[in-house]
Amino acid sequence: MSLVDGAETVLKQCMSVEDGETVLILDDGNDEGIVKALKDVAEGLAETVEVASYEEPENHGEEPPTEIAEKMKGYDVVVAPTNKSISHTDARREACDAGARVASMPTINREIWSTSLLADYVRVAEISEKVYSMLEDTEEVRITTPSGTDLSFSINIDYFYVDSGLIQEPGDFGNLPAGEADGGITDAEGLLVVDHFPFAEQGTEIEIKDNKAVAVREESVSRLSEAFENIENSRTVAEFGFGTNPEAELIGNVLQDEKVLGTVHIAFGDNTSYIEGSNANQCGIHWDTVCERPTVWFDGEKVLDNGEPVFL
Repeated sequence: MSLVDGAETVLKQCMSVEDGETVLILDDGNDEGIVKALKDVAEGLAETVEVASYEEPENHGEEPPTEIAEKMKGYDVVVAPTNKSISHTDARREACDAGARVASMPTINREIWSTSLLADYVRVAEISEKVYSMLEDTEEVRITTPSGTDLSFSINIDYFYVDSGLIQEPGDFGNLPAGEADGGITDAEGLLVVDHFPFAEQGTEIEIKDNKAVAVREESVSRLSEAFENIENSRTVAEFGFGTNPEAELIGNVLQDEKVLGTVHIAFGDNTSYIEGSNANQCGIHWDTVCERPTVWFDGEKVLDNGEPVFL
């Protein structure tokens, strides 16, 4: 399948780029074929297309160079098929505040480009909005997994969003491939056991109290433990996300894995994409760990049973 198919899904179906608009494609050294496909398709749709290249940041959630951040605010559409995520950065938020619609695709590769990215986003939106509507009426969520996770937290729906893949209005933002209802949480308690996480080994146990990681039990020192020791505010539980893309499968890449219908994910670090005020936690990272085969309750009502959706 041609890379053009994925580019057309991004620019036509998801972002609805129109004649007369301006498109900026960010490139920190990821797949040049994907960047070229986006550029070629965009040039057939938009008035102005630019590729902005910069050195890959060290961490997901790290700010891009100042000149890139400023440039982002001047375009109608910003597409980021990058190695490192711009999703939870001031640069992305300020671009959206300026009216840009932004698609972030950190670690996108050709496997994802030709599979889950090509989902029917009308269906993804239907499932995502159903989960969001259930969360609107939920006070407490509990997650357990076969590996040992047992985590609970409350829901403030003001902190939650629908990531449907339809990024079509000024200021809209989303990940592609899309498919989640996600938001900030502030009072997580319990145990999170790593199933899929690039920054810690499978089976690592993270004890959480008062919404912070207070202890990590692991066989060897991980990047997560190093971050907790060295990166300010990285211990904060930042996000709960509920995957809603029926075309996505677990492949070991968080960009896709966190969208898989039948999974949930928990993030550490920056939560300012969701939360303002006293509960906001600004941090140089935002790292997601995906829970496999979770059983999830919304106020005691089971919505996932060992990874099987029972709410549809």
